[in-house]
Amino acid sequence: MERTKEEIEKEIIKFLDENCRTESRPGTPCTLATSRDNMPRATPIDFFNDGLTLWMIGDPGGKLADIRSNPNVSVGIYSRTERSKENRYIRLWGKASLLTYREQKDLFMEAITKFGLLDGFKKAVRSGFIEKIPFFESVRGKDFETQLDTLLNAETMIKVEPEKIVLSISQPGGIGERLIWEKEG
Repeated sequence: MERTKEEIEKEIIKFLDENCRTESRPGTPCTLATSRDNMPRATPIDFFNDGLTLWMIGDPGGKLADIRSNPNVSVGIYSRTERSKENRYIRLWGKASLLTYREQKDLFMEAITKFGLLDGFKKAVRSGFIEKIPFFESVRGKDFETQLDTLLNAETMIKVEPEKIVLSISQPGGIGERLIWEKEG
């Protein structure tokens, strides 16, 4: 039986909701694939979702430079159970954009609050954790707000807007189904 686009979208969102990181569970990491100068890079990273849109915290590194150079990305999410049960995985192709506290403060704060990250950042400051990281040496002994502001300025949110998503469902005995969603336009 062929599914409608709305049914496929609903099934994909259900998979993302079940596998994304939340405040109460670690979630299933995804693999973010980027490319720069014809050199691919695959990075395991936690993700959050807002419908079909994926969000990730991008610590400084090659993936951010890759996205600045080439916003075309691919994401893989694999939720494997036992061989005797159904297994599902997603392959997603889309465009990534970077969101920083410095450049888009309101949107950045909205995103990190929505996904429960702001509380985690505050906890890292209150516990003294960031003072132990050499990168944050300059904020040792400073007040809470200064330390939090410095931490937020060091973070980058990666937003991935999907253009195509394939949800593959494999059943025991080799029976499978591929649900394909594509952005209109």
